[in-house]
Amino acid sequence: MDVEPNSFTLVSVLTACSSLGALKLGKAVHGYSLRNSSGSNVILDNAILDFYTRCGNLVDAGHMFVNMLKRDVFSWTTLIGGYAQRGFCEEAVGLFQEMIEGGEAEPNEVTIINLLSACSSVGALNLGEWIHSYISRRNDFVANGNVGNALINMYVKCGDLGMAVEVFNALERKDIISWGTITCGMAMSGYGNRVLQLFSLMLVHGIPPDGVTFIGLLSACSHAGLVDQGLMFFNAMKDVYGIKPRVQHYACVVDMYGRAGLLEKAEAFVRQMPIEADSAVWGALLNACRIHGDDEMFKRIRHCLGDGGDLSIGTLALLPNSYASSDRWNKANKVRDEMRWMGVKKTAGRSWIETTG
Repeated sequence: MDVEPNSFTLVSVLTACSSLGALKLGKAVHGYSLRNSSGSNVILDNAILDFYTRCGNLVDAGHMFVNMLKRDVFSWTTLIGGYAQRGFCEEAVGLFQEMIEGGEAEPNEVTIINLLSACSSVGALNLGEWIHSYISRRNDFVANGNVGNALINMYVKCGDLGMAVEVFNALERKDIISWGTITCGMAMSGYGNRVLQLFSLMLVHGIPPDGVTFIGLLSACSHAGLVDQGLMFFNAMKDVYGIKPRVQHYACVVDMYGRAGLLEKAEAFVRQMPIEADSAVWGALLNACRIHGDDEMFKRIRHCLGDGGDLSIGTLALLPNSYASSDRWNKANKVRDEMRWMGVKKTAGRSWIETTG
């Protein structure tokens, strides 16, 4: 440039660095701003803070936040969102509490949604309830669809379906996300018949279903053993609503057949799929074989799996376990040897339980 860049120039460059994930270049721009700064500029400082959070450098983002001479709601929301999106959910909630107690800025809709997302990720029901209590005192939040949807999702993910339904019923405006979230929540909790009722009610309200809605419907039919109804929904999705099935929908149908013990139909369905089966599809079929003890199907599908290169770690782990359950130890050991040769190792499962003192 043949002129001196100003703060707006630097904000534009930092936005580009954020989009590219160019951490080194963004740091250079930050350094330039420090050397040529004529005072505090909250817009530029927020752009630097946003750059560090988007690049995943939360350490420098934290340093930037602490050293800012002036902070606004965007500053607080940016760092809270960065913590939440990177899995540091306790830090996100702690920062929100600090924001409320300090009174430096009032949280906005994005702040609340980021927080509820953090609670959903770690199953922090008590913290989610505390946030719900806070926004209940702010009527401008409760009536808002985005915050309401985030609340429904938080309660669903934390296992409090009763409160999820209560929030859903209280929403002034229900959109496709509201209906889809509560539908999938009902499906995950095993309320198959309630899901079908919700779907009918959704249509009565004039809300057209989307692909997520049908994942909830198919999952509900799978868990409730409603094979005929599930196939009806799968066909209606394609023929009536013009929604092209994705691999997740095919996996739901395979799981539905498998849970009902219709393994032959499940295998035939996989072979007739117009798209390539992924690990979710094979995992559903293999899990059904394990549950129902169909050793012959393993012989028929083993060659489809090849060396397992396209399968998830969890799906690969099903193979040796299934072989071992039928005393086929040689095959189980062979698959485990292949996994070791491929450098594949299943991560140990972990659970998060919130406790109160």
